[in-house]
Amino acid sequence: MMRRESCCKFLVGLILMGGIGHAEEVINLGSRRELMLDGFLFNSIRHLSFRQHQPVEREQVLDFSAPWEGRKYFGFSVTGYATVIPDAGQYRMYYASYFGHRLKPGDPTKQYTGYCVSKDGIHWTRPLLGRVAFEGSKQNNILRQGGRTSHNFAPFIDSRPGVPADERYKAVGGNGKAFGFVSADGLDWRKFREKPIVDGSDPAFDRFGAVHWGNNPTKPRAILDSMNIAFWDAARKRYVFYFRAHLPALDREGKKIEKPIRSVMMCTSQNFRDWSGIKPIDLGEPRQLWRNELYTSMLQPYPRAPHLLVGIPLRTVPRRPFRGGSFGMSESVLMYSRDGERFRIAEEPFMRPGRDVRNWSKHGNLFGWGIVQTSEDELSLYYQQHDHQKTAHLKRATLRLDGFMSLHAGRYPGGVAISRPIVFSGGELELNVATGAGGGVRIGLIDAETGQVIEGFEESDEFFGDQIATVVHWKGAADIAKLAGRRIRMKISMYEADLYSLRFRP
Repeated sequence: MMRRESCCKFLVGLILMGGIGHAEEVINLGSRRELMLDGFLFNSIRHLSFRQHQPVEREQVLDFSAPWEGRKYFGFSVTGYATVIPDAGQYRMYYASYFGHRLKPGDPTKQYTGYCVSKDGIHWTRPLLGRVAFEGSKQNNILRQGGRTSHNFAPFIDSRPGVPADERYKAVGGNGKAFGFVSADGLDWRKFREKPIVDGSDPAFDRFGAVHWGNNPTKPRAILDSMNIAFWDAARKRYVFYFRAHLPALDREGKKIEKPIRSVMMCTSQNFRDWSGIKPIDLGEPRQLWRNELYTSMLQPYPRAPHLLVGIPLRTVPRRPFRGGSFGMSESVLMYSRDGERFRIAEEPFMRPGRDVRNWSKHGNLFGWGIVQTSEDELSLYYQQHDHQKTAHLKRATLRLDGFMSLHAGRYPGGVAISRPIVFSGGELELNVATGAGGGVRIGLIDAETGQVIEGFEESDEFFGDQIATVVHWKGAADIAKLAGRRIRMKISMYEADLYSLRFRP
């Protein structure tokens, strides 16, 4: 077994011999938070791994039992696509009812957008809005009735600097055609313009093989028939729109198949009016049945690290559901991107259908749009269970802050990770980390130019415990401001521990 001092000398030797490389691009980390989603920060990882974490199921927050939500008329609820937004000390929720789709004959104009509010993200109320009549009364929480645009109405708060006050809230909605909407208060909405954002006519759809319904060119383009989302991407200084399309793909064995699969396309805008650059998102591999057929994307800038886009999409597999005889069943997965265009889907499901057979359906455990912080150490996410059944409801799940993935170490002696060269700003190194009773984490700092450990920062005091934000100390002192702007590497030594995120903070 290699002693810690020998291990340090060995790793420094690797750097000096070129084993970790001299010509690497420097990561300008600044003071931003980095989540341990993958090996982006690291050049060398020894005896450590990345571990995905699952959310904890919590309470039911909404039972879809209102008359306009379908149960009274059809024997099951016809709801979905929840959006949750934190806003000025409260949480807003928007969701869809496909009521008109289930009428015989169908009436797509009778689709509704519901609205709920909460002070804590746990207890939700249906305000009586007095806006849309159902069964002869406006005493309900129906916010709007929008034909095909209420099928998937998805609001967001526009954080672009200088956005006009009467356009602070924006939304997209539409099945087959996507329209933009704006609002001053999140309640009264108007179309941003009559022309749709996307309508299937752009030549890019043919270039990338986006099909028409039934593979029949005389029918409308098979796009936008899901939860489609737009937002201001501050890290890239652009609006981005991620939407459903049916695209060519491979089968499980990697052979081309005739039938397309559900996938995600994107386009961008500088003004929310003029959109361009329609293309499929890059999954880093060919689109493939069973592996990455995506019913939704649910992407958003992660609130604590907005340069990262994180989503909990619904992945469809072509098996007959236990409940219903539709096209397949689903499970939720974790997807993320560092540049807004290239995405990675985690290998393990984020939430499996589970023991409740009523979630083995085409929309089983469908997560809504919105990853929100509801306590000092916890994220809340919302997902639908028992889709199109008489017990359909919305539940809340929780996750540790930054807790999607972790850099994981087993029992002593654990392992070591050496970072790529970084430049930081700030004066302290903060970790989101948890260890076992016998675990520990130490940080060493290395000069990236010479490969030598930096005097006084050879190895930090060992941390053990469980903290969302603990500051690293070297011989009792935390101040590292004198190293700001200098090219360094981090040496992370850990055992029986999980590191979720880190940042150099002011």
